[in-house]
Amino acid sequence: ALRDVTSGNRARGIRYEPTRARPLQRLLTAAGIPARGTFVDIGCGKGRVLMVAALHGFANVTGVDYSPSLCDTARRNLDALRATRGLRFDAAIHAIDAVDYAFQPDDTVLFLFNPFDETVLRAVLENLRISLATHPRALWLVYHNPVWRSAIDESRLFDRVEDYSLGGCVFAVYRTR
Repeated sequence: ALRDVTSGNRARGIRYEPTRARPLQRLLTAAGIPARGTFVDIGCGKGRVLMVAALHGFANVTGVDYSPSLCDTARRNLDALRATRGLRFDAAIHAIDAVDYAFQPDDTVLFLFNPFDETVLRAVLENLRISLATHPRALWLVYHNPVWRSAIDESRLFDRVEDYSLGGCVFAVYRTR
């Protein structure tokens, strides 16, 4: 239904659905994910996950979504969070296809809420592999509704930490090897 998406991967996207904030807040604490580096949400939509990450203590958050209109909404929501809560954090929102995102050396947490199919996920993981080879680092992956978890397992980039079921939400948590 997003008419502003021009990506060739548009048909590979999964319908937009926001992550529930409370279960994600509980997950970040329960899994012991440190609020260091940059939290990246691939398929960020309107920015709710980025807002939760900022409230968790991340000083840097990055969102990637192929819908320019959703990215504009995410920017407005993050600005409103800063204004209402007095939080200081840097936010970068990229209106690009996930396969075109170049992972940065300070990206330490990657979040996915099943935003696209296995083909796109494999391409994103290959980009991540290149980034990790160039800039080795500890990186956490949080995969909400892990439909294509076999692609992550087969990438051999991560060890599974634990699966969490919180407030009706399922999260698979991984760390780099």
